[in-house]
Amino acid sequence: MLVVGLTGGISSGKSTVTQLFLDKGVTVLDADLIVRQMQQPNTVLLKRLADVFGQDIILADGNLDRGGLGRLIFQDKAAKAKLDEIMKPLIREKLVEGIELAKKANESMVVLDMPLLYEFEFESLTDVTIVVYVSQETQIKRLMARDQIEEAYALAKINSQMSLDKKRDLANFVLVNEGKVSELRTQFETLYHQLCCCLKHSHN
Repeated sequence: MLVVGLTGGISSGKSTVTQLFLDKGVTVLDADLIVRQMQQPNTVLLKRLADVFGQDIILADGNLDRGGLGRLIFQDKAAKAKLDEIMKPLIREKLVEGIELAKKANESMVVLDMPLLYEFEFESLTDVTIVVYVSQETQIKRLMARDQIEEAYALAKINSQMSLDKKRDLANFVLVNEGKVSELRTQFETLYHQLCCCLKHSHN
């Protein structure tokens, strides 16, 4: 089985590529979704986060105030490091579980969809990695339009992650998403064919 790590930056178009894999019938383990499920109301994890970051991060309805927590860790590197320290082993455990389930089901490929793939050093779980790449200029424009925020805040958000240039250098495959979705889809089809070829070679 081929374990593919898929990553990118904010507003790079990673979710579009995730959908293209899903359309092929490939199992995708979505790290963001895993985190959301673990942070449901009344979970042990949510209680722990409230103990560490303050009860204010829990809304009146019991849900996590993602925006509030986001702003907190965004402005405080020590808080971000603490959150990563709590979340990293839990996410890794769930991803390993998902990979094992896919193996048992005799699936030929599984994709780990993870924004912080390299930051958390989870590429060690994968056979190959893909980065969805855009220039920083494009990233800023798209993020400003998507979140209705000013340029300085968009840039600060982007800079809170490893740069896409660095991720591109680390990746086995790069999908450049500067143009239309149709262009990204064409690149994806070529890449998917290459991945299927990788699979064939690994079985020979």
